Amino acid sequence: MLEVNTKKHLDELIKDRDSWKTNCIKIRKGVAPVLDLISPELPGDQPRAPKLTLVEKAQRAWDWLQQFVKDAGEFASAHVLSMVRAHYPLVDLSQLERGYPKEVGPQEVDDLRVGLLDLSSTVIGDINLCGTATPLTSPGQIGWPGSCRGRPLQEMGGRR
Repeated sequence: MLEVNTKKHLDELIKDRDSWKTNCIKIRKGVAPVLDLISPELPGDQPRAPKLTLVEKAQRAWDWLQQFVKDAGEFASAHVLSMVRAHYPLVDLSQLERGYPKEVGPQEVDDLRVGLLDLSSTVIGDINLCGTATPLTSPGQIGWPGSCRGRPLQEMGGRR
């Protein structure tokens, strides 16, 4: 009787182990691309690229995500400002460093933001931060390899 119970218990343990292994593989497949996107690591083919395990990457992910969001915000802002400069080359953009004019109150600032959300989505929509854009057909297109995630952000004025 003891042998039968031991065999049954062992079979259940093996089944649980296999289930855990399957779930861990699914988690790895889902998490690894996100960690690779936000990771500041060098590509694997570059010399001295650190080889971090998935667990090490996950432990550092929060800091990486915060830096990635900051970099993305800076890049998006630079993208918008470069478009403003292209359309209005005589506008003194340095005035923006002071923020909104004093006569523009908090409610008016919110109203301005809400009123520009659709345009903002359109302007920012052509930035490819995640490498998932539709195929581009010419080097003149925004997002062509060599812009944003297609080239290191340090070349674009960011950390990466």
